[in-house]
Amino acid sequence: MANYNLSTATGVFKTKYIRMSRDMFNSENVVLAKIKRNDSFTGEQALISVPVSFGGGRGSGIIPRANTTNYQRMLIISKKTFALIEIDNEAIKASQDDAGAFVRLSKEPVKRGVQSWQGNASRILFNDSITSNGNGRLGTFSGSQSLVSTDVYDVVIEAATWKLANFEPKDYVNVNTAAAEFEVTNVTPSTRTVRLTQVNGPTLNLATIGAGTHNIYMQNSRNNDPTGLRGVLLATSSTLYNISVGYRWQSPSQIAAAGAGITADLMNQQVLDVKYSFGETPDMMVTSFVQYRKILNQIEGQKRYMVVESRNSGPKGKFSFQALEFMADTGPLPIIAERFVEDDTFYTLNSDFIEMHARPDGGWVEDPNANGSIFRLSPTDDTWQARYAVYFEYGIMPTAHGIMTGLSTT
Repeated sequence: MANYNLSTATGVFKTKYIRMSRDMFNSENVVLAKIKRNDSFTGEQALISVPVSFGGGRGSGIIPRANTTNYQRMLIISKKTFALIEIDNEAIKASQDDAGAFVRLSKEPVKRGVQSWQGNASRILFNDSITSNGNGRLGTFSGSQSLVSTDVYDVVIEAATWKLANFEPKDYVNVNTAAAEFEVTNVTPSTRTVRLTQVNGPTLNLATIGAGTHNIYMQNSRNNDPTGLRGVLLATSSTLYNISVGYRWQSPSQIAAAGAGITADLMNQQVLDVKYSFGETPDMMVTSFVQYRKILNQIEGQKRYMVVESRNSGPKGKFSFQALEFMADTGPLPIIAERFVEDDTFYTLNSDFIEMHARPDGGWVEDPNANGSIFRLSPTDDTWQARYAVYFEYGIMPTAHGIMTGLSTT
Protein backbone atom coordinates (compact mmCIF):
# COMPACT_ATOMS: atom_id res chain seq x y z
CA MET A 1 0.00 0.00 0.00
CA ALA A 2 1.37 3.43 -0.95
CA ASN A 3 2.31 5.81 1.86
CA TYR A 4 0.37 9.05 2.36
CA ASN A 5 2.20 12.11 1.15
CA LEU A 6 1.20 15.67 0.37
CA SER A 7 0.38 14.73 -3.21
CA THR A 8 -1.83 11.73 -2.45
CA ALA A 9 -3.49 13.55 0.44
CA THR A 10 -4.63 16.51 -1.63
CA GLY A 11 -8.10 15.09 -2.08
CA VAL A 12 -8.43 14.49 1.65
CA PHE A 13 -7.58 18.10 2.44
CA LYS A 14 -10.01 19.40 -0.14
CA THR A 15 -13.09 17.27 0.45
CA LYS A 16 -12.81 16.76 4.20
CA TYR A 17 -12.47 20.34 5.29
CA ILE A 18 -14.42 22.52 2.91
CA ARG A 19 -17.59 20.77 4.06
CA MET A 20 -16.69 20.78 7.73
CA SER A 21 -15.91 24.50 7.75
CA ARG A 22 -19.27 25.33 6.25
CA ASP A 23 -21.05 23.22 8.82
CA MET A 24 -19.23 24.91 11.69
CA PHE A 25 -19.87 28.34 10.22
CA ASN A 26 -23.59 27.66 10.64
CA SER A 27 -23.46 26.01 14.03
CA GLU A 28 -20.92 27.74 16.22
CA ASN A 29 -22.46 31.20 16.63
CA VAL A 30 -26.11 31.75 17.43
CA VAL A 31 -26.42 35.37 16.30
CA LEU A 32 -24.49 34.81 13.07
CA ALA A 33 -26.74 31.84 12.38
CA LYS A 34 -29.87 33.99 12.76
CA ILE A 35 -28.97 36.99 10.59
CA LYS A 36 -29.50 37.06 6.84
CA ARG A 37 -26.62 36.21 4.52
CA ASN A 38 -25.99 37.21 0.93
CA ASP A 39 -23.15 35.15 -0.53
CA SER A 40 -23.35 36.67 -4.02
CA PHE A 41 -22.05 40.18 -3.40
CA THR A 42 -20.16 41.07 -6.60
CA GLY A 43 -19.05 44.31 -8.16
CA GLU A 44 -16.99 47.06 -6.54
CA GLN A 45 -19.79 48.08 -4.16
CA ALA A 46 -23.50 47.63 -3.53
CA LEU A 47 -26.18 50.30 -3.19
CA ILE A 48 -29.34 49.33 -1.30
CA SER A 49 -32.34 51.62 -1.73
CA VAL A 50 -33.78 52.61 1.66
CA PRO A 51 -37.05 54.57 2.12
CA VAL A 52 -36.60 57.03 4.99
CA SER A 53 -39.97 58.80 4.85
CA PHE A 54 -43.60 58.37 3.92
CA GLY A 55 -44.75 59.89 0.65
CA GLY A 56 -46.67 63.17 0.86
CA GLY A 57 -50.05 63.77 -0.67
CA ARG A 58 -52.26 63.22 2.38
CA GLY A 59 -55.11 65.49 3.36
CA SER A 60 -58.88 66.03 3.57
CA GLY A 61 -61.48 68.34 2.05
CA ILE A 62 -59.84 69.03 -1.29
CA ILE A 63 -57.37 67.08 -3.39
CA PRO A 64 -53.98 67.34 -1.59
CA ARG A 65 -50.66 68.20 -3.16
CA ALA A 66 -48.50 65.16 -3.86
CA ASN A 67 -44.98 64.63 -2.59
CA THR A 68 -42.51 61.81 -3.18
CA THR A 69 -41.09 59.32 -0.72
CA ASN A 70 -37.51 60.09 0.28
CA TYR A 71 -35.17 57.27 -0.73
CA GLN A 72 -31.52 57.04 0.29
CA ARG A 73 -28.87 54.62 -0.96
CA MET A 74 -27.08 52.48 1.60
CA LEU A 75 -23.46 52.01 0.51
CA ILE A 76 -21.96 48.54 1.08
CA ILE A 77 -18.20 48.05 0.56
CA SER A 78 -16.65 44.70 1.48
CA LYS A 79 -13.79 44.33 3.95
CA LYS A 80 -11.19 41.56 3.97
CA THR A 81 -11.21 39.18 6.96
CA PHE A 82 -8.85 36.23 7.45
CA ALA A 83 -7.81 33.36 9.67
CA LEU A 84 -4.48 31.64 9.00
CA ILE A 85 -3.31 28.26 10.29
CA GLU A 86 0.04 26.48 10.09
CA ILE A 87 1.11 22.83 10.36
CA ASP A 88 4.75 21.91 10.87
CA ASN A 89 6.20 20.16 7.82
CA GLU A 90 8.13 17.63 9.94
CA ALA A 91 4.94 16.66 11.78
CA ILE A 92 3.26 16.00 8.45
CA LYS A 93 6.20 13.87 7.35
CA ALA A 94 6.06 11.90 10.60
CA SER A 95 2.41 11.01 10.05
CA GLN A 96 2.63 9.94 6.42
CA ASP A 97 2.64 6.20 7.03
CA ASP A 98 -0.81 6.22 8.60
CA ALA A 99 -3.78 7.82 6.87
CA GLY A 100 -5.70 8.23 10.10
CA ALA A 101 -2.83 10.01 11.81
CA PHE A 102 -2.44 12.33 8.84
CA VAL A 103 -6.11 13.29 8.89
CA ARG A 104 -6.12 13.74 12.67
CA LEU A 105 -3.01 15.92 12.48
CA SER A 106 -4.63 18.36 10.06
CA LYS A 107 -8.23 18.18 11.29
CA GLU A 108 -7.71 20.00 14.59
CA PRO A 109 -5.97 23.15 13.26
CA VAL A 110 -8.50 23.37 10.41
CA LYS A 111 -11.33 23.23 12.95
CA ARG A 112 -9.63 25.84 15.12
CA GLY A 113 -9.06 28.08 12.11
CA VAL A 114 -12.79 28.21 11.40
CA GLN A 115 -13.59 28.82 15.05
CA SER A 116 -11.02 31.61 15.14
CA TRP A 117 -12.64 33.32 12.15
CA GLN A 118 -16.09 32.89 13.68
CA GLY A 119 -15.00 34.45 16.94
CA ASN A 120 -13.51 37.40 15.10
CA ALA A 121 -16.71 37.83 13.05
CA SER A 122 -18.68 37.97 16.33
CA ARG A 123 -16.21 40.48 17.81
CA ILE A 124 -16.67 42.65 14.73
CA LEU A 125 -20.48 42.36 14.77
CA PHE A 126 -20.72 43.71 18.33
CA ASN A 127 -17.92 46.26 18.07
CA ASP A 128 -18.23 50.04 17.96
CA SER A 129 -16.59 50.59 14.59
CA ILE A 130 -18.05 54.10 14.17
CA THR A 131 -16.53 55.95 17.13
CA SER A 132 -13.19 57.69 16.64
CA ASN A 133 -10.34 55.12 16.56
CA GLY A 134 -12.89 52.38 17.28
CA ASN A 135 -12.71 50.36 14.08
CA GLY A 136 -10.70 47.20 14.82
CA ARG A 137 -10.05 48.27 18.41
CA LEU A 138 -9.93 45.74 21.26
CA GLY A 139 -9.45 48.18 24.14
CA THR A 140 -7.56 51.23 25.37
CA PHE A 141 -4.97 52.00 28.04
CA SER A 142 -3.82 55.26 29.56
CA GLY A 143 -0.20 56.37 29.79
CA SER A 144 2.93 54.24 30.16
CA GLN A 145 2.63 50.65 31.32
CA SER A 146 4.66 48.21 33.46
CA LEU A 147 7.78 46.62 32.00
CA VAL A 148 7.94 42.96 33.09
CA SER A 149 11.09 42.01 31.18
CA THR A 150 12.63 42.85 27.82
CA ASP A 151 9.79 43.55 25.35
CA VAL A 152 7.18 42.20 27.82
CA TYR A 153 4.59 44.55 29.32
CA ASP A 154 1.61 44.31 31.66
CA VAL A 155 -1.05 46.58 30.20
CA VAL A 156 -4.10 47.65 32.24
CA ILE A 157 -7.12 48.13 29.98
CA GLU A 158 -9.37 51.08 30.82
CA ALA A 159 -12.67 50.09 32.42
CA ALA A 160 -14.71 51.91 29.77
CA THR A 161 -13.32 49.73 26.97
CA TRP A 162 -12.67 46.48 28.86
CA LYS A 163 -14.19 43.42 27.21
CA LEU A 164 -12.66 40.11 28.30
CA ALA A 165 -13.69 38.27 25.12
CA ASN A 166 -11.56 40.66 23.04
CA PHE A 167 -8.30 39.39 24.51
CA GLU A 168 -7.26 35.82 23.78
CA PRO A 169 -3.77 34.41 24.40
CA LYS A 170 -1.90 33.77 21.15
CA ASP A 171 -3.61 36.65 19.32
CA TYR A 172 -1.34 39.24 17.74
CA VAL A 173 -2.17 42.92 18.23
CA ASN A 174 -0.93 46.39 17.30
CA VAL A 175 -0.83 49.57 19.40
CA ASN A 176 -1.97 52.88 17.90
CA THR A 177 -0.66 53.25 14.34
CA ALA A 178 2.71 51.58 15.01
CA ALA A 179 3.89 48.60 12.97
CA ALA A 180 5.10 46.81 16.10
CA GLU A 181 3.40 43.45 16.62
CA PHE A 182 2.65 42.10 20.11
CA GLU A 183 1.43 38.70 21.21
CA VAL A 184 -1.17 38.38 23.96
CA THR A 185 0.57 35.98 26.35
CA ASN A 186 -1.62 36.25 29.46
CA VAL A 187 -4.88 37.81 30.65
CA THR A 188 -5.82 38.62 34.27
CA PRO A 189 -9.55 39.47 34.23
CA SER A 190 -9.75 40.62 37.87
CA THR A 191 -7.38 43.53 37.24
CA ARG A 192 -8.13 44.01 33.49
CA THR A 193 -4.44 43.30 32.84
CA VAL A 194 -3.23 41.97 29.48
CA ARG A 195 0.39 40.87 29.07
CA LEU A 196 1.80 41.88 25.70
CA THR A 197 5.09 40.55 24.33
CA GLN A 198 6.58 42.26 21.30
CA VAL A 199 7.43 39.66 18.66
CA ASN A 200 7.86 41.62 15.46
CA GLY A 201 8.42 45.06 13.96
CA PRO A 202 10.25 48.18 15.14
CA THR A 203 10.60 48.39 18.92
CA LEU A 204 7.71 50.12 20.68
CA ASN A 205 8.39 50.60 24.39
CA LEU A 206 5.05 50.62 26.19
CA ALA A 207 6.81 51.55 29.46
CA THR A 208 7.80 54.92 27.97
CA ILE A 209 4.96 55.46 25.51
CA GLY A 210 3.87 58.52 27.49
CA ALA A 211 0.63 60.16 28.57
CA GLY A 212 -2.65 59.95 26.71
CA THR A 213 -5.06 57.27 25.61
CA HIS A 214 -3.57 54.46 23.54
CA ASN A 215 -5.49 52.00 21.39
CA ILE A 216 -4.93 48.25 21.01
CA TYR A 217 -6.08 46.75 17.70
CA MET A 218 -6.44 43.22 16.38
CA GLN A 219 -3.43 42.78 14.10
CA ASN A 220 -3.72 44.85 10.91
CA SER A 221 -7.39 45.59 11.69
CA ARG A 222 -7.28 49.32 12.41
CA ASN A 223 -9.91 50.89 10.11
CA ASN A 224 -10.25 47.56 8.27
CA ASP A 225 -13.12 45.87 10.16
CA PRO A 226 -16.65 45.59 8.77
CA THR A 227 -19.31 47.72 10.49
CA GLY A 228 -20.49 46.68 13.97
CA LEU A 229 -23.82 46.91 15.78
CA ARG A 230 -22.75 49.03 18.73
CA GLY A 231 -21.50 51.93 16.64
CA VAL A 232 -24.51 51.83 14.32
CA LEU A 233 -27.09 51.75 17.10
CA LEU A 234 -25.43 54.44 19.26
CA ALA A 235 -24.97 56.87 16.36
CA THR A 236 -26.75 60.23 16.71
CA SER A 237 -24.87 62.24 14.08
CA SER A 238 -22.56 61.97 11.05
CA THR A 239 -23.34 59.22 8.50
CA LEU A 240 -24.00 55.47 8.42
CA TYR A 241 -23.40 53.67 5.13
CA ASN A 242 -23.16 57.09 3.45
CA ILE A 243 -26.62 58.18 4.73
CA SER A 244 -26.91 61.08 7.17
CA VAL A 245 -27.92 59.97 10.67
CA GLY A 246 -31.19 61.46 11.88
CA TYR A 247 -34.88 60.78 12.23
CA ARG A 248 -35.76 57.60 10.29
CA TRP A 249 -32.06 56.66 10.03
CA GLN A 250 -30.96 55.94 13.58
CA SER A 251 -31.95 53.53 16.31
CA PRO A 252 -35.39 54.48 17.70
CA SER A 253 -34.48 53.13 21.14
CA GLN A 254 -31.20 54.31 22.66
CA ILE A 255 -31.82 53.81 26.36
CA ALA A 256 -29.18 55.09 28.81
CA ALA A 257 -29.96 53.11 31.96
CA ALA A 258 -27.68 55.25 34.17
CA GLY A 259 -26.86 52.37 36.51
CA ALA A 260 -30.37 50.96 36.79
CA GLY A 261 -30.87 47.21 36.91
CA ILE A 262 -32.35 45.30 34.00
CA THR A 263 -36.13 44.87 34.37
CA ALA A 264 -39.04 43.55 32.34
CA ASP A 265 -40.29 47.13 32.09
CA LEU A 266 -37.07 48.28 30.39
CA MET A 267 -37.14 45.34 28.01
CA ASN A 268 -40.78 46.03 27.15
CA GLN A 269 -39.96 49.70 26.65
CA GLN A 270 -37.27 48.88 24.13
CA VAL A 271 -39.43 46.43 22.18
CA LEU A 272 -42.31 48.92 22.02
CA ASP A 273 -40.02 51.84 21.12
CA VAL A 274 -38.81 49.90 18.08
CA LYS A 275 -42.29 48.73 17.10
CA TYR A 276 -43.77 52.23 17.47
CA SER A 277 -41.16 53.80 15.21
CA PHE A 278 -40.34 50.98 12.79
CA GLY A 279 -43.63 49.09 12.65
CA GLU A 280 -42.20 45.64 13.29
CA THR A 281 -41.41 43.85 16.53
CA PRO A 282 -37.80 42.64 17.00
CA ASP A 283 -37.29 38.88 16.91
CA MET A 284 -34.45 38.41 19.42
CA MET A 285 -32.73 39.95 22.41
CA VAL A 286 -28.96 39.69 22.88
CA THR A 287 -27.08 40.63 26.02
CA SER A 288 -24.00 39.96 28.10
CA PHE A 289 -23.62 37.01 30.43
CA VAL A 290 -23.81 39.44 33.36
CA GLN A 291 -27.25 40.74 32.35
CA TYR A 292 -28.38 37.25 31.36
CA ARG A 293 -27.58 36.05 34.86
CA LYS A 294 -29.57 38.94 36.36
CA ILE A 295 -32.57 38.11 34.20
CA LEU A 296 -32.39 34.46 35.26
CA ASN A 297 -32.34 35.49 38.91
CA GLN A 298 -35.33 37.80 38.47
CA ILE A 299 -37.56 35.15 36.98
CA GLU A 300 -36.36 32.17 39.03
CA GLY A 301 -39.17 29.64 39.19
CA GLN A 302 -40.99 31.26 36.24
CA LYS A 303 -38.43 31.01 33.48
CA ARG A 304 -39.31 29.23 30.27
CA TYR A 305 -37.18 28.24 27.33
CA MET A 306 -37.96 28.21 23.64
CA VAL A 307 -36.44 26.48 20.64
CA VAL A 308 -34.99 28.80 17.98
CA GLU A 309 -34.02 27.62 14.50
CA SER A 310 -31.11 28.97 12.48
CA ARG A 311 -31.93 30.96 9.36
CA ASN A 312 -29.35 29.33 7.09
CA SER A 313 -28.79 25.67 6.27
CA GLY A 314 -25.47 23.84 6.40
CA PRO A 315 -24.67 20.45 4.83
CA LYS A 316 -26.73 18.75 7.54
CA GLY A 317 -29.64 21.17 7.33
CA LYS A 318 -30.68 23.77 9.86
CA PHE A 319 -29.90 23.49 13.55
CA SER A 320 -31.87 24.54 16.60
CA PHE A 321 -30.86 25.94 19.98
CA GLN A 322 -32.60 26.72 23.24
CA ALA A 323 -32.96 30.28 24.51
CA LEU A 324 -34.57 31.94 27.48
CA GLU A 325 -38.05 33.17 26.59
CA PHE A 326 -39.32 36.75 27.04
CA MET A 327 -42.98 37.40 26.32
CA ALA A 328 -43.38 40.54 24.19
CA ASP A 329 -46.58 42.06 22.82
CA THR A 330 -46.51 39.89 19.69
CA GLY A 331 -45.35 36.69 21.37
CA PRO A 332 -42.20 35.11 22.81
CA LEU A 333 -38.72 36.43 21.98
CA PRO A 334 -35.48 34.53 22.64
CA ILE A 335 -32.90 36.09 24.97
CA ILE A 336 -29.37 35.10 23.93
CA ALA A 337 -26.17 35.53 25.95
CA GLU A 338 -23.23 36.69 23.82
CA ARG A 339 -19.70 37.06 25.23
CA PHE A 340 -18.78 39.93 22.91
CA VAL A 341 -21.52 42.16 24.34
CA GLU A 342 -20.35 44.65 27.00
CA ASP A 343 -21.40 43.75 30.56
CA ASP A 344 -23.76 46.75 30.81
CA THR A 345 -25.43 46.39 27.40
CA PHE A 346 -28.66 44.87 26.08
CA TYR A 347 -29.70 44.65 22.41
CA THR A 348 -33.15 44.19 20.93
CA LEU A 349 -32.64 43.06 17.33
CA ASN A 350 -34.55 42.11 14.20
CA SER A 351 -32.54 39.51 12.29
CA ASP A 352 -34.37 40.35 9.04
CA PHE A 353 -32.54 43.69 8.99
CA ILE A 354 -28.98 42.53 9.67
CA GLU A 355 -27.33 40.99 6.65
CA MET A 356 -23.85 39.74 5.90
CA HIS A 357 -23.04 40.73 2.32
CA ALA A 358 -20.16 38.44 1.32
CA ARG A 359 -18.19 37.79 -1.82
CA PRO A 360 -18.87 34.36 -3.39
CA ASP A 361 -16.99 31.27 -2.23
CA GLY A 362 -15.82 32.59 1.13
CA GLY A 363 -13.95 30.01 3.22
CA TRP A 364 -10.73 28.06 2.78
CA VAL A 365 -8.73 29.37 -0.17
CA GLU A 366 -7.68 26.61 -2.53
CA ASP A 367 -4.25 26.63 -4.15
CA PRO A 368 -4.74 26.38 -7.95
CA ASN A 369 -1.15 25.17 -8.30
CA ALA A 370 -1.70 22.21 -5.94
CA ASN A 371 -4.76 20.53 -7.44
CA GLY A 372 -7.14 22.46 -5.22
CA SER A 373 -5.50 21.71 -1.86
CA ILE A 374 -6.10 24.35 0.81
CA PHE A 375 -2.50 23.95 2.06
CA ARG A 376 0.51 25.73 0.61
CA LEU A 377 4.16 25.76 1.73
CA SER A 378 5.20 28.90 3.59
CA PRO A 379 7.84 30.89 1.69
CA THR A 380 9.67 31.74 4.93
CA ASP A 381 9.13 28.86 7.40
CA ASP A 382 9.15 25.07 7.31
CA THR A 383 5.38 24.98 7.64
CA TRP A 384 2.28 24.41 5.56
CA GLN A 385 -0.32 27.15 5.74
CA ALA A 386 -4.02 27.35 5.00
CA ARG A 387 -5.95 30.61 4.70
CA TYR A 388 -9.61 31.12 5.58
CA ALA A 389 -10.83 34.28 3.85
CA VAL A 390 -14.22 35.99 3.77
CA TYR A 391 -14.67 39.39 2.14
CA PHE A 392 -17.82 40.96 3.54
CA GLU A 393 -19.65 43.83 5.16
CA TYR A 394 -22.49 43.79 7.68
CA GLY A 395 -25.53 45.70 6.44
CA ILE A 396 -27.38 46.91 9.56
CA MET A 397 -30.60 48.96 9.31
CA PRO A 398 -30.42 51.12 12.47
CA THR A 399 -34.18 51.81 12.57
CA ALA A 400 -35.05 48.13 13.20
CA HIS A 401 -33.11 47.69 16.45
CA GLY A 402 -32.66 49.05 19.96
CA ILE A 403 -29.72 49.30 22.36
CA MET A 404 -29.61 49.77 26.13
CA THR A 405 -26.38 50.79 27.85
CA GLY A 406 -25.29 51.71 31.36
CA LEU A 407 -27.10 48.86 33.10
CA SER A 408 -25.97 47.89 36.57
CA THR A 409 -23.31 45.18 36.55
CA THR A 410 -23.21 44.51 40.30
